Amino acid sequence: MSPKSNDYLEEQIISSIQSGEYFRNPYPLFAEIRSITPVFYSKTIGGWLLTRHQDVDEVLKDAETFSSKGRVLYLLSQLPTEIQSQVNLLHKHFATGLAHSDAPEHRRLRGLLARAFTSKMTEGMRETTRKIARELITQTDNEFDFLEDVFTPLPALVVGTLLGSERSDIPNLIRWAHAVNGLYERGGHISPEKALAAEKLLAEMREFVLDLVERRRELAKSSELDASQDVLAGLVAAERDAGALSEDELLSTAVTLFVAGHETTTHLLGNGFVALLSDPELWHQIKNDATRSHQFIEEMARFDGSVPRSWRIAKNEARINGVKIAKGDLVLPILAAANHDPEVFANPDKFEPDQDNKKHLAFGKGVHVCLGAPLARMEAQEVLMALIDLKPKLKLKKPAEALNWRSNMALRGLMTLPVISN
Repeated sequence: MSPKSNDYLEEQIISSIQSGEYFRNPYPLFAEIRSITPVFYSKTIGGWLLTRHQDVDEVLKDAETFSSKGRVLYLLSQLPTEIQSQVNLLHKHFATGLAHSDAPEHRRLRGLLARAFTSKMTEGMRETTRKIARELITQTDNEFDFLEDVFTPLPALVVGTLLGSERSDIPNLIRWAHAVNGLYERGGHISPEKALAAEKLLAEMREFVLDLVERRRELAKSSELDASQDVLAGLVAAERDAGALSEDELLSTAVTLFVAGHETTTHLLGNGFVALLSDPELWHQIKNDATRSHQFIEEMARFDGSVPRSWRIAKNEARINGVKIAKGDLVLPILAAANHDPEVFANPDKFEPDQDNKKHLAFGKGVHVCLGAPLARMEAQEVLMALIDLKPKLKLKKPAEALNWRSNMALRGLMTLPVISN
């Protein structure tokens, strides 16, 4: 890895971010990094970028070397001292919970959550999801915004139902999720303004979740709690068991379920439909053979998933593809780059639902593989089926090149997605 190549790639990253190309279409940049220095430390982004599928896959599977515990605390520690003293709740919240732990803590938490977040519960949400999707789509006009009218409310309503919230709670849940997700939009750095906003709204969200928990605890006292009614009920029902979640673990995990399960699905759908509708032949294919929905959804996730990167902290000094990584360094496995690696995918930069995409890493890998992936796939399938039935003449209102993308390194998605359905 020569200093010249380092400087060149850093300049390319800076230029791409400043021009907005990093957010519009990062794949050419990732391909160039992969071809020159596939394990590259970017000062601008603040961590080691991994762009080869093999390296990303290995790091995600190696939880012994690359830790999920303390990831957010690492980012918070870089804030100015005067800001850190104002975000004590963020420090407390992200010190524990499913997404912020390693074994054996993570194994215990995931085991408890898996008892409540079962495949049966996910499949049991299918009919509800179908009704929500059809209701939202039926309410649209001939011209509408996919994100605002369908793709944002649908996953919020589905995950909100799983957590046992009311429909009237959804606007607040969306607002809170935006604030928490805003912590990660700059990659390996946190904006002080975003940290202060997240501190305030996270307090509101935790108070809301705790109220839901307390209601279920009251039912449990009188033996009236149905542990299968929602995820929180299942977790509360398990509180008497040995090794049950502490209150902080429960709150952190419940918040993560909504924050991680809402916007990610919104933009999986949004990005996927940009690809589908950009090529009329693709929309024609899926309309004429809906049995291929699974293939199309997997290709949506591979081709332009909503989570472009994962992140880990090196527990010890390590080597990735021959490059030394120091203990404590931030490592950023770029899922989007791995999913476009020509060593693994025959036509990585083309949306081809029939190509072998089984090795895509859009939902992660290893012990931290996305617990909600089956739910996201089910939601995508129900939305796709409803649109084929109710809006078969869909098309983009303006070319894909003219769409505006969010300036967010951790969550890839559009600002709006206007479409026409006649």
